[in-house]
Amino acid sequence: MPPRPDASTGRLVSLMLLALALLAVQDAMAKALGETLSIWQFHLIRAIFIIGFVGLYAWFRGVGPDLVIRNPGWAVLRGLLMYGAFLLFYLSMTLASFSLSAAAFFTMPLYITLLGIVFGGERASRARLAALVAGFAGVLLIVQPWAEEPAFELIYALGGAVCYALAMSMTRLKLAQDGSAGIYMVQSLVYIQVSIVAIMALDLVALPVRTSEAMPFLLSGWTVPTGGLWWILLATAVTHLAGSLALIRAYQSGEAGIVGPLEYMYLPMATVIDIAIWNITPTPVTLAGMTLIAAAGIAIARAGAR
Repeated sequence: MPPRPDASTGRLVSLMLLALALLAVQDAMAKALGETLSIWQFHLIRAIFIIGFVGLYAWFRGVGPDLVIRNPGWAVLRGLLMYGAFLLFYLSMTLASFSLSAAAFFTMPLYITLLGIVFGGERASRARLAALVAGFAGVLLIVQPWAEEPAFELIYALGGAVCYALAMSMTRLKLAQDGSAGIYMVQSLVYIQVSIVAIMALDLVALPVRTSEAMPFLLSGWTVPTGGLWWILLATAVTHLAGSLALIRAYQSGEAGIVGPLEYMYLPMATVIDIAIWNITPTPVTLAGMTLIAAAGIAIARAGAR
């Protein structure tokens, strides 16, 4: 079914900027928590908080249209893709800077366009090919494989971009008539199940301490959060829930030519957070790469809308 075109341009822009700001703050908190908690534990606790919030909403307001799921199979698959996307993105953030990981993550339009040309029979226009060349040139500038220490850890974020692109395409094409809160409830349930399985597997395998300490964000099992960490986890749940619901609503009701380019406002937000919190300023070369990736994504989104 086609998406619901019921949002004015001004409202859509405001909705997207709010969603991106909330998600940028949430992702920054996730990066900070990566030094203490595993990705599995982070997703598990945050998802439990979110389900509690949505459950309270349903208790007081009743199960309205926003909680209705008409395509549960697609919603579950979307949840798995989102888990994979943010597993890889957050893993990249523990190894590289926030802004560079975000730039690599925002290459998803390049993959969609390339796959459409190669496998979908879409026309390879000069504008599309130029955007692809510019975007992948930007990837080379931020990874810098010619440097003494290439940023190969950004490969995780690039892989996460593929998962995210598939999930967002699915939201628009297969879940346009489903409730945004219901979609997110299914996603949270998927997060809980996958996280529990991963934590149990890690506890059963009992990896050597040296191995788990080499990559604690990925290979650690369950640890008891301290009092302060619970408040941070609660804050990540609030910002992630609000941001994700706004993003889902924007994709359901907005035009691709508006929604797609606006997502790239996340990159300057991530750069500002990097400078303010971690005192990391991108080099001119990496800034050029980020600019090329953003310009390519915006060009692809605008061309797709036309």
